[in-house]
Amino acid sequence: MRKSVFISAIMILSSSFIHAKEYTAGVYVTGLYNFDYVEQTFCTDFWLWALYDGDETDFNGTLDPINDLEFTPVIYSSERLENGKFWMQQKIQAVYQYKWDMRKFPFDSVTLRIELEDFRDAGEIKFLPDRKNSGVSNMIEVDGWNIQGFELYEEEIKYDTTFGNEYRNSDSNVYSRLYAGIKMERKNPWVTFFKLTACIYISIIISFLPFFMKPNTDSRLSLPCAGLFAIVSNKYVVEAGVPSSTALTMLDTIHSLAMVCILLIFAVLIRTDGMRSTGQERLVARSFTIDYISAIVIAAVFTLVNVLLFLSK
Repeated sequence: MRKSVFISAIMILSSSFIHAKEYTAGVYVTGLYNFDYVEQTFCTDFWLWALYDGDETDFNGTLDPINDLEFTPVIYSSERLENGKFWMQQKIQAVYQYKWDMRKFPFDSVTLRIELEDFRDAGEIKFLPDRKNSGVSNMIEVDGWNIQGFELYEEEIKYDTTFGNEYRNSDSNVYSRLYAGIKMERKNPWVTFFKLTACIYISIIISFLPFFMKPNTDSRLSLPCAGLFAIVSNKYVVEAGVPSSTALTMLDTIHSLAMVCILLIFAVLIRTDGMRSTGQERLVARSFTIDYISAIVIAAVFTLVNVLLFLSK
């Protein structure tokens, strides 16, 4: 017992005199592809380098990628520079996990992250971001996306475990993590939006026409019926071409709102047609009033919800 306490004390005292070796590290992304919205992944190719003082080139096999499914170094090289420092670089192909949030599609934006640690803790190694030389290649073209920016920063991550080593102190559970983020936005989101929703708004406009038609017109019910079928068909077309999501998306909300509005139009038209069929002037006059008020209220609700959706995007 005394021996273990003595060893722990020695490790804590020695760690206070040992400074972490600083590695000036950078990331340059040369490929972004295979965005899988179902499996929640993306693929990337990038160069990683580090410049540091030391006597060994010890980055070969020491990196610990975070949230990766595949991580394959395809090129590795290192050399001692004239100033005595070591310089390491390696080309990496990787598949990373990423939770694609489709709720605001097609107005969504993302920040794809490449996260790297070393198996040595922050007491031994600390990353210093090389922002000057890091970035994204201007030759990358991602279908449907515009690359808006790049960020590189370091953060210390603490793990609440000693990994089974009873001689580890709390400071040895902290690791330096390097983050590289690629910010992207959809190309021409408004064009995509109107392509996917034009059928909805046209169907809604057609469904409102019976409120202003003459009594006992057969198409008073047939027009909203056609509009409802058009919206349902458009929903299936959109779901087939738009990335799937278990969350309620903006397009789901607009489709659902349009169908509810048409069902309300049906209810009002059936009620007012019944009132007009009685032939009583008082009921006929009231049916026109109900039609006009209903048209205004339903149109206002539909418009208001759409505006709120656009403001929240």
